[in-house]
Amino acid sequence: MFLTLLSHQWRSELRSSVFQKSLALNIILGLLILYFGSIFLFLGFNIHKILAELYPGQNAVAIFNGMLLAYFLIDLFFRFLMQELPVLAIQPYLHLPISKNKLVHYVLVKSVPSFFNLLPLLFIVPFMVTSVVPAYGLGIAIVWLLALMAVTLLNNFLLIYFKRQMSNKPLYTLAFGVTVTLLMLLDYLDVLQLQAISQAVFGAILVQQWLVIVPVILMAGAYLLNFYFLKAHTYPEEISVRKAKEATGGDIAFLNRFGELGKLIELELKLIWRHKRTKSIVTLSVIFLFYGLLFYGKDNFMDGFAMLIFVGIMLSGMPMFNYGQFLPGWQSGHFDGILTQRISPYQFLSAKYWMMVPVMVLAYILTLPYGLFGYKILLINTAALLYNVGVNVFIIFFFSVYNTQKLDLSKSASFNWQGVGASKFVMMLPLMVLPILIYLPFGLLDVPFAGVAAIGGLGLLGIIFQKQLLAFSAKRFTAHKYKLAAGFRQS
Repeated sequence: MFLTLLSHQWRSELRSSVFQKSLALNIILGLLILYFGSIFLFLGFNIHKILAELYPGQNAVAIFNGMLLAYFLIDLFFRFLMQELPVLAIQPYLHLPISKNKLVHYVLVKSVPSFFNLLPLLFIVPFMVTSVVPAYGLGIAIVWLLALMAVTLLNNFLLIYFKRQMSNKPLYTLAFGVTVTLLMLLDYLDVLQLQAISQAVFGAILVQQWLVIVPVILMAGAYLLNFYFLKAHTYPEEISVRKAKEATGGDIAFLNRFGELGKLIELELKLIWRHKRTKSIVTLSVIFLFYGLLFYGKDNFMDGFAMLIFVGIMLSGMPMFNYGQFLPGWQSGHFDGILTQRISPYQFLSAKYWMMVPVMVLAYILTLPYGLFGYKILLINTAALLYNVGVNVFIIFFFSVYNTQKLDLSKSASFNWQGVGASKFVMMLPLMVLPILIYLPFGLLDVPFAGVAAIGGLGLLGIIFQKQLLAFSAKRFTAHKYKLAAGFRQS
């Protein structure tokens, strides 16, 4: 049955838009995996030398063991940010004579060959060969490695469980997050010696090998926790679409004068105002207006241009980044209905464009007082606004056709990581890094203001040709709309 499900999943991936992502996105993901994999592999073969230099005269294995607990806590944090949940379009199998246990086991086992689970092997195995085996022997080293992999999988299954609980029981997830943060804070304040605890725990396995059963039992417990939770939520009535409550709200008279475009913008604004998750994005965007206070006014920061450009892009673009990274997932619940309406993709994207532009302009106006720190900030932030309006919006539209994860807007906004994954972070890279790369040659030639002008000029060109860029974006949307619809139905 596992092979059958794997075969179905593989065919589904081949036929889905996820497998047919753009070559550029796949190359970026591949390069990132290769980059971090190379770093960890290099670190694994050289960490015993690094530890010998940092801690002369001390046992490298003991020092390494002392760092493991902190590593696993950091690993949990990055898993929350980037690891996506394993999924299976389970509804087509529920009416078949297939054991529900097998379906759930498949979903959980599918998460094991994850990048986050394989990455530690790249530095743990080389360190084991260079340091642990010579000191303790091959048998004890293998038991030690099994213990570390059991803790890695414990993190994996804990992440899956709590990430699934974020929407249903956010307080449980909050308590879990507070516990992890508190442990790291107590270690920072020297109240709790995590390094000493970690050294004692993982060092004990090298002395008493039978203790490996402890992380194995914890891993099995986390696995069963996930198993029973998923099994309890695989009934058809749990998966079926619930009837939405009727929503009421007045018209926005000002938008009526813009015809069909105004109506679409009005619907978008109502969607934002009626759901907790979208309203939390508005709140976060408002809070982010104070981001500049962390940097402006500091002499070592004000002398450069690259970081000022980065901050300028973030100040006026954060509302667009927060909302745009999930497009068109906000309409995933009724996307099939949108496809049946007489709404062209050009109108659909135009409404989003003309909704985001005034918000970015408003953010720019509200951050004008930062100009008191220097005229350079005012020039850079103006260029950043033009770039966001003329270029970054269309970059978001370009990548939006790969957002096939359905968003349930009825779920709580607190700790809701639905739809968040590594692909979102990859999408954000060109938005923030590309303007700095445009500035870089001008900075190297010592003509920084020309670099700022180039960023603003490129944004101005985008604004001038926004109709053509919208038409190009609409053409891409048309080519991918059925793949988007299929992805929203399956997720």
